[in-house]
Amino acid sequence: MVYDCVIIGGGPAGLSAALVLGRAKLNVLLIDNDDPRNKVTNESHGFITNDSLSPFAIREKAKKDLLKYSNIQLISDTVADISDQSSFFIIETLKNNFETKRIILATGLKETLPNIKGLKSVYGDLFFNCPFCDGWELKDQKLAIIVEQEEHIVHFSTMIFHWSKQLTVFTNGMKVADSIKSILAKNEIELFEDKIESIEKEDSKGEINLHNSQSIEVYGGFLVPRFELNMTFAKNLSVKLNDVGRIQTDEFGGTSFKNIYAAGDINATFGEQLVHSASSGSKVASGIVREIAFENFISDI
Repeated sequence: MVYDCVIIGGGPAGLSAALVLGRAKLNVLLIDNDDPRNKVTNESHGFITNDSLSPFAIREKAKKDLLKYSNIQLISDTVADISDQSSFFIIETLKNNFETKRIILATGLKETLPNIKGLKSVYGDLFFNCPFCDGWELKDQKLAIIVEQEEHIVHFSTMIFHWSKQLTVFTNGMKVADSIKSILAKNEIELFEDKIESIEKEDSKGEINLHNSQSIEVYGGFLVPRFELNMTFAKNLSVKLNDVGRIQTDEFGGTSFKNIYAAGDINATFGEQLVHSASSGSKVASGIVREIAFENFISDI
């Protein structure tokens, strides 16, 4: 069987795309390896009708919706390779091979946290990366901002400052330009350029221990991970990237490679949120349906 579309990635973008394509009478296969980036998150926020649900619960609700459609197939597997056969693609997974006319890449991003002892144990609990997702829960409290890239300090601090004026910036050993120090000082944001020894949780608070033996107590905080595309399987596909290292697409998710599309965080330039990803998946799928409908209509004339 040659699928009309195979979706790689079972987050909100991929699941939303599958629903739109399936309801358009297309044969759809969604492949997901069940290893989402937000697996450490206890609650998701800002997604209307799903506010405060866990990402796992949202995915399970979505899968239940898709199971109503016999032309949508969901499998748990890992994509190993994709090869272009001109009129179709062969998708090789660890368990099987599949043929499809179109592909939606919805694998999201892979994040690397700062290398700080104890950080992983509090990430998703006390520390987060998205103020739109978790800013309300930490509003007006004493917060830490951990950012190791100088170019992100002012922008990220500006955003977090909207939720709380009690901020302390930690650069984990990176020295900061005087111009940035001046901006932080004007807003009464304390700055520590010392290396962070460890982060510990005490009751509902966090304690940041510096290499110089100082300890700063905070009620939580935000950090800037390093993001990269989560698609090592696409080594044989040459798709153009945009200025921030995401996949470059047109309005409806079309990439530089014909019949390959991208949806969700993988082509976002701002706001890695569930609601944005779901919207992206729906929009990309709608564009594909429009393309197929047009092609079929013209071919019948």
